[in-house]
Amino acid sequence: MRNNAKVLIAIFMTVILSVPVLAQENTYGISLKAVVADDDIPAGAVKNIETKLQRALAANGIGDMDYTQRFVLAAKVDVVQNDVMPSNPPKVSKKLDLTLMVGDVVENKIYETCTMHLAGIGTNDTKAFISAFSRVNPKNEELQAMLAAAKDEIISYYENDCDFIISNANSLAGQQKYDEAIARLMSVPEVCKDCYEKCQAASARIYEQRLDAECSALLNEAKNEWMHSKDAETAVKVAGIISRINPLWPGNKEVVKFRDEISAKLSADEKREWDMMVKKYEDEQAFKKQQYEDERQFKQNIVDACREIGVAWGKNQPQSVTRNIARLW
Repeated sequence: MRNNAKVLIAIFMTVILSVPVLAQENTYGISLKAVVADDDIPAGAVKNIETKLQRALAANGIGDMDYTQRFVLAAKVDVVQNDVMPSNPPKVSKKLDLTLMVGDVVENKIYETCTMHLAGIGTNDTKAFISAFSRVNPKNEELQAMLAAAKDEIISYYENDCDFIISNANSLAGQQKYDEAIARLMSVPEVCKDCYEKCQAASARIYEQRLDAECSALLNEAKNEWMHSKDAETAVKVAGIISRINPLWPGNKEVVKFRDEISAKLSADEKREWDMMVKKYEDEQAFKKQQYEDERQFKQNIVDACREIGVAWGKNQPQSVTRNIARLW
């Protein structure tokens, strides 16, 4: 690894190990994905119970992050009694058993469950469900006990399987699935201190690989553009492409060499315009580099970048897969 890359990673590790990855008030750093694993709940009521589950997680010191794909808090409903009341207008009365389950959808394993007995009345099915769900209390003792026990199970997983998590992330990175690898590593909660620090170190190395792959691709894109048409119009396109290359990329010497190659092919008038674009590019890169070198700003840049990578990857995953597994519980 070249020296400036080593500096980047050293700063990355120093900073990221001192900054909480999760932005929420989450004393454990543990995250569960709230899902409704029941097709019998009307669509209009699904959002209502999902919101209730998210509030219950937050009230018990657990996050609900987009890049969490493994551990879920799943809800299922059993309608015990359904009546239509002879009122004007008619109203629907329901008695429900709401079963909540915490589990691992990767290993298809349930950790803990609890059941709440609810009742609701509304002018239609959806409103009756919403009325019943409104009675879900995040401070319910049985719910709190279930989530506390589930926390211990999840912590045990991370502590016992840490080496596998890192190995799996390195394997994903080897397949150029950098975003998924970083998301997996960043999901390790801070409460698992040893595993957390190992995974942050691994994420730093993978982040550097991602940076190299991303910047190399941009440089190749710029070179291909120039190869097809070596004129002033193409030079403008090339300038736009190389402006997206990170100033701390170890391969920036190749960018300078490529810029000089373009400059040598342009006429005097074209070269003046090109030099102006290069000057603008260099000023922008110097500003970006200054941001990275300022420890406080760098800290925020890195944390934001890692969070964005994890969240973006999670949001792009088909939620139906998680729900389909939880439906079988």
